[in-house]
Order: sequence, then structure tokens, then C-alpha cells
Amino acid sequence: MLTPVQKDKKQFPSLSAFLLLIVFLIGNQTLLAKVNDAFFSGDPVEIRILPAKSKAVFGRKSPVKYRASFKNNLETDQEGTLLYKIINNRNEIHSTGSYAVKVAAKKTFESSFVIPFEENGVFTIRFDLTLNDFTGDLTSEFTYKDPKSLKQDRPGNPYELNNTAANFEKIASAENIPEDPEKHIEGDLEEASHDEGEIITVIKPINKDGVFWDPENIGYHVQLTNKYKTKQEGTLTYILKTDNGATLETRVVAIKLPKKGSRQFKIKIPPVSAPGIYGITVALNLTTYDDTTKYAFGYRPSGISTSYHKPPDFEAFWAKAKADLAMVDPKYNIILDQTRTTRFHKVYKVEMISLDEVKIFGWLTVPRLPGKYPVVVGLQGYRVELQPLLYENYIGFNLNTRGIEKNWKPFNPENEQPLLINITDRDNYMYRGMYMDCVRAIDFIYSHEEMGFDLSRVIVFGGSQGATLSLVTAALTGNRINSLIVDNPIFCDFHESYKLLSNPLYDNFPIKHVVDYVKENPGVTIEQLLDNLSYFEVQNFMPMINCSVLYAVSLLDPLAPAATVVAAFNKMNPATIEKSEMYVAPHLGHEITMEHRHYQMIWMSEKLLRKRKNIGK
Repeated sequence: MLTPVQKDKKQFPSLSAFLLLIVFLIGNQTLLAKVNDAFFSGDPVEIRILPAKSKAVFGRKSPVKYRASFKNNLETDQEGTLLYKIINNRNEIHSTGSYAVKVAAKKTFESSFVIPFEENGVFTIRFDLTLNDFTGDLTSEFTYKDPKSLKQDRPGNPYELNNTAANFEKIASAENIPEDPEKHIEGDLEEASHDEGEIITVIKPINKDGVFWDPENIGYHVQLTNKYKTKQEGTLTYILKTDNGATLETRVVAIKLPKKGSRQFKIKIPPVSAPGIYGITVALNLTTYDDTTKYAFGYRPSGISTSYHKPPDFEAFWAKAKADLAMVDPKYNIILDQTRTTRFHKVYKVEMISLDEVKIFGWLTVPRLPGKYPVVVGLQGYRVELQPLLYENYIGFNLNTRGIEKNWKPFNPENEQPLLINITDRDNYMYRGMYMDCVRAIDFIYSHEEMGFDLSRVIVFGGSQGATLSLVTAALTGNRINSLIVDNPIFCDFHESYKLLSNPLYDNFPIKHVVDYVKENPGVTIEQLLDNLSYFEVQNFMPMINCSVLYAVSLLDPLAPAATVVAAFNKMNPATIEKSEMYVAPHLGHEITMEHRHYQMIWMSEKLLRKRKNIGK
């Protein structure tokens, strides 16, 4: 059973002209690669993984897609994970992902999967399979060619940094998640290959955004298309679960598909009573095909609520942090970068000193045409260094907080995960300084109005950790920001995330690292860490936000559990909620759609048309 698990950004001999048969053997036995179009009998598990395109050359019209065939010769079911890792020509990890695998005893199934990818070049892809009784790996290459794609492997062309939805995506979604966490990859099944030998499954919520308000009208449209030359019989099972993984109901539907035929029907979900995020697991078990996929829907999201864990001295804690920051001379250093400057923009590297005398930097891009320009501030994901972004009618400032570039080694000589640096000491915790770095960036903008900054029009954006930093920055800087654009903020509620560990979907970064830290440090308790982390939970900052917010949440996100993200949104004051919007992606993990990315560009333009009143200095 090949199940998409979760999505993220960041070695197969060539697949090019051959059909590869990969045989994974038990234990430490040798991994054999056989070029053949038939299974070899007697091996414990026989697996084919091959590209949908025979030469492994993909593009925008032919997305990166692989097909896998599993034959289990054992007497026991085999379960585990198929992990892939894509590496660029600089030997850097570009992206990772994983799929849950379940193969019934003495059965065979086939499945296909699409890997989201839009970058030109030749890439290495490594597949690692880990099942109950054996493991194996395979490495190969594929090529992605698209004249319209970003040519990221050709550095030095500043015009490729122009503000587009795709470039905005690179900044807002950038995240270097530790330890290759799983990612949900579902893809657009309607565009799946119609090659012979697969079942094309399309399951969509009746409401496009997966949000329901009427408990009697919750359901999914299902379309099954049989591409086999033989009829398929079996069952479709769906399991309704709460956000913490508790099963509410299981139903089984008998399925008959004629050869080369299809069937459409509707799954009606029984009424749920409480507002929340609910999961649906759909298992398809047919004559020669097995597959399991996960879905989620929201019921009355405006009513989703979680408990506050706000320390009584929360406001005083952050007032002192800002006072400590004010005592540090920023020593702003604005350096013109001639190599990045273009005919239309001047590009500067801006260095400044932040809390605890830590040097941070950002990239400032200013249109050459004199005048006052709105300012767009980008904040980075987890351990990601941002590059400059050029806007036609705006000034851009992309900040890199502490721990980036050359500052990383002396600041963190042991190369710890940022989330864990001084986690037992709230007054010296990494994120106390990082939140202040973002405040310092806004201080820089407000102290350099003469560079053409229109201080009545400032917008801040980011995804994942960048979304967290954006929300906290707006909360801590009063009325200095017009609007926020944020996607899937992490750190919304560490306490609730810990409670959700019973759901395997959420056994991941960041809460996974907190739990692991307790295991590795016997003198530290989870309660102690959660008490310290209360000062840094996003939900405690939300009532302090006064500007409008364009807010995105993905219901299958394992890094930012949807219930915590939605509950945080609901904690904003009613006046702020009234001028804000929430976008829901029911079928995605830690990502948003490009359609929404385009809408974000429109939102930005509209918000920056109007000046903000009562500018807070």
C-alpha cells in the first residue's frame, strides 16, 4: 500500500532508457538491480520503481512521476516507508518526501506518485525502502526541462530574482527541516498518467476547501478509473478520525470495476458534533491493486478553540526583551552590492547588531527611480538563508536572523538545532533573540525613511517559521505594519501539539525534537520545557496583532497541526479577524497551492495601495 504521507522543500544507475526492476532482499543481503520486465520468483519482496517517462526527462507538462510495483512473497504483511531524497549538482539536498508502504502477505499491488518539482537541471534521486523485515536503497538521475521554469542552477542573473509568484514561493515556503521529516504529497490525480496498469483515484470534498458548516452535508466525491485489462473487485474502506487519531467510524463499500471502466459515487460522512479538524483514511483493496490515502476536513473552523498557556508575566517578559534590545547600538552598516545591483534596482547588504550583541543581516532592494515606495519584508524559514527579491514598485527587505551565514558557527559551535538552543533557559533561549532580530529589522526600516521608505505602507510575509516570525513581529511592533501574509505557521501551540502525538501524522518536527530532547536529558521534563516554550507560542501573541492578515492553513500539515493553526487565528481580536482572511488547503501538507500564491500577490498589491493611518514610530 503506497500512501502519500507529507510534503517539503529542500542515489538510482540511470533510469533513462530502461525499465528497472529493483529487488530488495532481507537483512544485510545484497541489493540487486535487474533489468527485466518480469518478477523474479523466490525473492522476499520484488519491487519495480520506474519513471513515467522512459528517458526520465520531465517538465511542466510532464511532471516528475514514478510508478512502483510491489510483490510480497512472504507469509506476513510488510509495512514501512519509501523515502526519496533529491540532490542537486552542488550535492545539496533539494527536497525530500516519503510514502507509507503496506503490502499484504502474498499479494501484489501497483501505485504511482507525483513528486512536486519545478527546477531545471539534472538531479540525483535516492529511494530508501524500510519495511518490517528488510531494507534497500537505489540511486539514479532525472532531468527537468522547462524554458519557463526558474533556472536556479545558473547563478549571477539578478533578473531571475524579480518578484513573481514563483519567486515569492521560494521565499515564503523555504524551510530546511531537520532529519528529513515526512511530507504529504498527493498531487493532482486528475492529471495522472492514463497508462495501462493502474487505478486512477480521485477523491474530493464536496466543498472545495474542505470546510463544512452543515453536519448533514459532509462528504466526498469519489471517481475510480480502472486502467487494467481485467475487472477489479474488492472494497473501499474509509475511517473517520478525530484530530488526535481516535476512530469515530469505519465503513466498507463493495467495489466492482469493469475492465477499462470507471465508477463514480459519493461518500457521506456521518454528522460530527464538535468544531475541529477531522481525518479520513481511505483504503482501496482490489483484485490486483491496493492503495491508502489520507484526507482531512474542517467542521465549523471559527469554533475551533484550544487552551491558552500564557504565563502571567508574558507581557513583562517581552517588554524587558524589547528594552534590552533598545540598549544595544544597532551599528547599521549599509553596503552596496555591485554584483547584484541591476539597471533598475540597487541591492544592499544591511548588517546590524541585535540582542546579545549578535550580528544579523538582510538584503535591501531599492528601485533606482526616485520616490517613496512601500516596503515588503520577508522573514525566513527554519535554517534557511534568504536572498534578495526585486520588486518593480516596492522596496524589498529580506531578513536573515541569527545563525545564518558566517555567524552560524561562532553563534552555535555545536551545530545544535535552533529550536533546542538554550531551551531550558527562557531568558537566553534562541527564539527570544530571533524574535528581537525581527523587531530590529523593523527598527531599521523606521530609522531610514530617507532611503525612500513609505512608512505608511509596510507589509511582512513568510511561511512556516517565517509565518511565525511575521505574526510575532506584528504583535511586538504595535501599529508599524499594514498587513501580513503567512502560511502554515509553526510553534502555534506546543502544548496542543504534544497532545496530538497520538496521531502519527503529527509525530514530527518541531514537537518531535522537544520530546527527543527530554529522552536524551534525563534531568529535564516535558512539563519544564513546555512551560518555557509558553513564552514563545504564537497563539499568545495573536491578540496583540492589529493589522490585517492573509492566513493559510493546510489540513494535512504534520509540522503545523491544522487545529493549532486555526485556533491561533481565532485568538485574534474580532476587529482584526474581520479584516483578515483564511485560506484552507484540504489536501496539502506543509505547503500551499500556486493558485493561492497568485492571490497573495493580489492581496499585497491591494494592501499597499492604501496608506496606514496613525503610524506608530
